[in-house]
Amino acid sequence: MLLLFFQLDNHEQPQEMLSTESPCKDIGYGQVEVAMEVDEDDYANPPLALDQEVSPEQLSFIFNDYCGTLSSQIPKFVNKEVQTDICMKTYSDASTQVEFNYTNSSMQTTFIETKSVGLQVQRPDITFEDVSGRKSDLMFYTGIPCPGTFQVLFDEMDDVYDSTSTGQISNGRPRSLRKIDEFFMVLMRLRLGLLIEDIAQRFHISKSTCSEILNHWITYLSLKLSFLIPWPSGQDIAKRLPTKFKRYPRCRVIIDCTEIFTQTPQSLQYKTLLYSHYKSHMTYKSLIGIDPTGTITFVSDLWAGSISDKQLTKNCGILEMLESGDQIMADKGFLISDLTVEKGVELVIPPLKNKKFMRTEIEETRRIANLRIYVEMAIARVKNFKILQGVMPITLSQQASQIWKICAALTNLQPRLVKSD
Repeated sequence: MLLLFFQLDNHEQPQEMLSTESPCKDIGYGQVEVAMEVDEDDYANPPLALDQEVSPEQLSFIFNDYCGTLSSQIPKFVNKEVQTDICMKTYSDASTQVEFNYTNSSMQTTFIETKSVGLQVQRPDITFEDVSGRKSDLMFYTGIPCPGTFQVLFDEMDDVYDSTSTGQISNGRPRSLRKIDEFFMVLMRLRLGLLIEDIAQRFHISKSTCSEILNHWITYLSLKLSFLIPWPSGQDIAKRLPTKFKRYPRCRVIIDCTEIFTQTPQSLQYKTLLYSHYKSHMTYKSLIGIDPTGTITFVSDLWAGSISDKQLTKNCGILEMLESGDQIMADKGFLISDLTVEKGVELVIPPLKNKKFMRTEIEETRRIANLRIYVEMAIARVKNFKILQGVMPITLSQQASQIWKICAALTNLQPRLVKSD
């Protein structure tokens, strides 16, 4: 047995403890001596030297059964049977997000795997949801007049990555953008004429990824949107014929040609083909036809700017779509009567000026000009897509016709130019 003595201040020790039977003894100077018996076997290795200065809290831990050796660092888990600590770790890649949940109480591991839908790293600076609240904003960014039309059109794009124009299955890692964001991005490219570097910055993707997405969607849309440029029958046109065309009840189509500037190629042969004497520039040329309501019903491919209107009309295929008895309205520069007569088609053009005009010829010229203005308005609508304005880069030459037809198809989503009476 060992006898330990501790000195406590007298004012901290209650007077009731200073009895004759108590091991406490007053030693003067305001101090009390406390004697305690300790078993040598039970306390052979004390955790703390007696000559070491200790705090009252440490003494409380030492002289209780539930505490062993006092450590300077308190462990994280004091009682592993009761305390539970949850550690969450998340590992993300471009295609799958995985969560691991470790639970210490029962030593069980829970594995949770989310559905593989593709992980978008960062939200684009602008999305369809940001502009769908105002029709004017949607029209500015996409050329589509209302959110409902946009959504209906997008619902038809569910097979955009099922196959390409060649019918081959498109494989690869999931895209970092949603499908609707890619569709919105392509429309912004066409409507605003943005550069690839600018689009990649807005949608937080690389330039190569942006270029790949644009090329794929343009090829896809040129085929998918072809239904927006219908060729109606003569009976359908007669049912919807506006009053303005009552003098021309069999008018099937109104045609005109237009040109788009392009960069000058290095090849002398291509320079000769693309140079337009009418525009004095390198151009592409196309023929557009509308029905009497102002709907675009025919769009040719882009041809070299040096081709004449007559040759383009002959080669584009529009004459093969006309039937005997139809009327085709055009400008006086379309000297194609020899091509239309053999098919039984009537050519409606302003009278040619061989001499002084008679009164009836003046009236005829005015009426035709008032009706032909609608095809020029339709062409102006198509050219509101800024990718067609200015000078088209020579790098887009392979997709120029596809871009032209997509813009024309999207124009038909706008209200009709000629209102039905």
